[in-house]
Amino acid sequence: MAPIATTVESAAPTPTAPPAAKSLKTGPNSSVPSKVAGTNGTAQEEPPVVDLQSGSPEQDREGQAEELKRQVIAGLKGHATLTVPGSTDRAEDVEWAYRKTLPTTLLYDEAGLKIYDQMVEVPEYYLWKAEKTILEKHGREIALRLFGHQTEETLQMLREALSEQDFEREDKKKHEHNKDDKDVPVFDGLHFEEYRTLKEKWGDFTVGRHNGGVNSEHGLDDCGSGGSPAAGAAVVELGAGSLRKTIHLLRGLGELPGLKKQDPVRYYALDLDKSELVRTLHDLRSQLGSSTSGGQGKEEACVSDEWTILDGKVAINGLWATYDKGLEHIADGGLGDGRRVFLWLGSSIGNFERRDGAEFLKSMADKSMRAGDKMLIGIDRRNAARDIELAYNDPKGLTASFVMNGLKHADRVLGGQGVIDPARFEYHDRYNDVEGRHESYYRSLLTQLLTLPDGETVELEEGELIHVERSYKYAERETLDSLDHAGLRVVQKWTDDDERYDLWLVEKTPFHFQSTRLLTGWREQVGKGLSVQEAHNSNGSHEFDADGGSSAFSVGGPPKPHEAWGSWGMPSLDEWESSWRSWDVITLTMISRRMLHVKPIDLRHICLFYLGHIPAFVDILLLKVLPDLEPLDAYYNKIFERGIDPHVDDPTQCHSHSEVPQSEEDWPKVEEILAYREKVMDRLVGIYADFASGKRTLNRHVARCIKMVQEHIDLHQETLLYMLAQSDETLPPVGFSQPDWASLTRQWEKEDARQGGEEERNALVNFKADTVVIGHDDDDRRDTDFETKAPSKDVRALNAQLGNPEFGWDNEQPARKEQTKAFSITASPVTNEQYLRFVAATGYQEQDVPPSWIKATGTGSKSSHDYNVRTIYGPVPLATVARLWPVTGSGAQLRRYAAWAGGRLPTHAELRRFLDSATSPNCVDRPGSNVGFRYWHPVPAALPTNITAKGGANSLGLPGHNGGVWEWTCTAFSAHEGFVPSILYPGYSADFHDGRHDVVLGGSWASTPCVAGRKTVCNAYQRDYPYAFIGGRVVFDDETTRKGVAQAYGAGRRKSSSPPAAAGLRKDA
Repeated sequence: MAPIATTVESAAPTPTAPPAAKSLKTGPNSSVPSKVAGTNGTAQEEPPVVDLQSGSPEQDREGQAEELKRQVIAGLKGHATLTVPGSTDRAEDVEWAYRKTLPTTLLYDEAGLKIYDQMVEVPEYYLWKAEKTILEKHGREIALRLFGHQTEETLQMLREALSEQDFEREDKKKHEHNKDDKDVPVFDGLHFEEYRTLKEKWGDFTVGRHNGGVNSEHGLDDCGSGGSPAAGAAVVELGAGSLRKTIHLLRGLGELPGLKKQDPVRYYALDLDKSELVRTLHDLRSQLGSSTSGGQGKEEACVSDEWTILDGKVAINGLWATYDKGLEHIADGGLGDGRRVFLWLGSSIGNFERRDGAEFLKSMADKSMRAGDKMLIGIDRRNAARDIELAYNDPKGLTASFVMNGLKHADRVLGGQGVIDPARFEYHDRYNDVEGRHESYYRSLLTQLLTLPDGETVELEEGELIHVERSYKYAERETLDSLDHAGLRVVQKWTDDDERYDLWLVEKTPFHFQSTRLLTGWREQVGKGLSVQEAHNSNGSHEFDADGGSSAFSVGGPPKPHEAWGSWGMPSLDEWESSWRSWDVITLTMISRRMLHVKPIDLRHICLFYLGHIPAFVDILLLKVLPDLEPLDAYYNKIFERGIDPHVDDPTQCHSHSEVPQSEEDWPKVEEILAYREKVMDRLVGIYADFASGKRTLNRHVARCIKMVQEHIDLHQETLLYMLAQSDETLPPVGFSQPDWASLTRQWEKEDARQGGEEERNALVNFKADTVVIGHDDDDRRDTDFETKAPSKDVRALNAQLGNPEFGWDNEQPARKEQTKAFSITASPVTNEQYLRFVAATGYQEQDVPPSWIKATGTGSKSSHDYNVRTIYGPVPLATVARLWPVTGSGAQLRRYAAWAGGRLPTHAELRRFLDSATSPNCVDRPGSNVGFRYWHPVPAALPTNITAKGGANSLGLPGHNGGVWEWTCTAFSAHEGFVPSILYPGYSADFHDGRHDVVLGGSWASTPCVAGRKTVCNAYQRDYPYAFIGGRVVFDDETTRKGVAQAYGAGRRKSSSPPAAAGLRKDA
């Protein structure tokens, strides 16, 4: 329950002509303040307000009153059929069925807002106080993170972990890049006149940091010549209200480092009630005008501008508008070119139907946010039903008074003649636990007849309900699903001490890979076995979560058409855009020019090779399936055709690969390679146009080729990233906030304690002997049997004509069954902390130390055996930040660890069974899993949570994840029964059936959802290869010795997997 800023009435007079919105030409504020009489008779300035409402239809008082009157009358007349707020199969929902409604905006008149201000102070209304407490406690930290700064706690942690030289090197990367051409990332030094069409199709990678391109954020403190990233930025609060909570965040903004008086951060309070907006801005200035961060008085702080506060570092403004008009104004550049930060507090998202809330966030992200912009969202959780019931029906009766005041307002709207007598009604409410929705109603105390202004009468039976308000609560999964749909990346969150309310910091990034598990449908019908698409199309849904919404009888508007969120058929151009954007962030912003001719690891090519390899591979394979094409550059196709994977112990031994130039001067220039890539992109777009026009006919062979070359990018960007992780010269990815290690570590430690700590992480999951299906049927020899009959620009329609294929690599084909014996497997992968115990116990052998570790050299290092863990952001301390991360190393290293622990690595079939188990943590691409660049580093593994809504068919908990790494098996990568080499790429698997490579499954933080989400994916690495993002877990069976299990895994507590595999298979240790 939060004030609504979209349609609230305003008592502002209607001017004769609509003025234009005020400009930003008057300094730090948005309009020229006007003088009004102060309470002491002196002249006092009115706050600067951007006026988007004067003269608008919403401010036509007569028209607005008539519209509200129309809504009230229509709502009271109601519908012929009952609306069941839930499912017709639930008796409780049927009891709360209604025909009549009243608009929620009736609650928020002047009297209602006064009651609301009292209501939020009662102890039971926890939402308001929880958010206020978070902002009081963490306001300064949140302000820092809004603009990409790390906290002092993080900086001190890094100072102690790194040598002075290393700390200075890493700190330098966070600021404006060195002007030496060798130090800048690739994109800074290019002449893009010849690269201009890239901008038109895939986004502008050459523009300045605020113009929506990939380089819209240059790291944490990149702010020009010693300034601040907050300088000139706009912080916009949607539906600002009283600002009593916001004041704590504004104080934090006033303490931002590098912020100067001449270029303050500009705060805008957006509201539809102008008089209330002006009043609260006056209150805000009176409270903060003298609260200077530098200890100076109010007079000095406000010398330059009456409405610039906090030592001149924050300028306060109003934005008189609806949500839609305010966001449209911002999208059109109305607030200037600075960074944008949005505040959407008070769990206002709960005023929307779940799907509508997700769609609002998506629309806002698409239209009003640019890469690097952020948003702070307050969201109430699905808390204990009794807590929510008391919050919305407190013992003092303030909530009831607030809602009942809406009937007085409704009567005034109908003429104020006693058409509606509040004494004949009572406040009636419930918390719908299944839907996670509080519902407010008016209940008629007797049978009564209402005579409406149009002369019609409305009969209300005794006990009949009139629906007036709803407020949705969110499980974490529902929040993550909504944010994923909107294309917003979670930076971090803050939670109140009672863990009932969260503030989520999210950002728009240069690219976003949407989960393939985001689906819509009717939760109960999906549970009955219908596909999501079938369930949705037959019933509709107004809800939003990964497994579908609630029933078709939910409160809300008409159902929206089904959307296919993920596909393993031919990718759409939008999917291509995400792939190209991610590739450009990595290659054009993380690699400096001096690194282009460097090998971060000796067993791979120089970085420049990969910039050419990706477009060359696209062109080469297109030539195979479309014989009418000619090579775009035959020489490039020769030198960039194939990379290398030499034997780790003898690099002179290698499979067939391209012969590349041996000296730097013989390699093509990077500008030339990018121009070549642009031609390849143009060719690809043209081919899609041919499919749409009918100039070309599409068959599965061509579609497979296009999917293969797109997924090839996804795989190679991960290769490049694990190479870059080994280099001290790697730059942070532009457009993504760098982590604040200290606050994230506190959050991780708290979550680990909540899930049971080491005992639960070390628990063993038991499996009986059984079979498992590996792979899928995807025979490329049948591709020519499937051909489209009708041209279309809709890729989904083309895939449907091809039979909705699920393309994979040759080692995924065909589907086959494999038998496993009974086994137990650890619930979580091996952590850095656990692996360090092994390294210490075996005498710190060099062969056992993975290259993901590096010796700690800082002042906080207590011994020669202290380690940091490498990340693309630089090293972080193993003992604190990376303690619970999954360790990454070679298969041989993880084999030795498993043997020391008394077990072994799982086989391919065993790990597949574990990952497919309903109660096992998995690493597929559900929102919440660390894949698809949710983080640019591993995180602690998470065990499944089981939050099941009362009466619901599906759990609302998260399925868990392994922290963001692939996982080793002990199965050699070989030609299984039925294996046939790929027609398009015959050496993809066959070249590595050499006894040196082992199967790895899953996906890492750098894997795209289409890779991590396709459970048939079977990757392979040399078991001695230590650089990739691969971890592992330990299996025990009747043949393992189990020695060392006490020191590695405590008592080895057991828990069974879900049926039908559930069984206690062995005696406990």
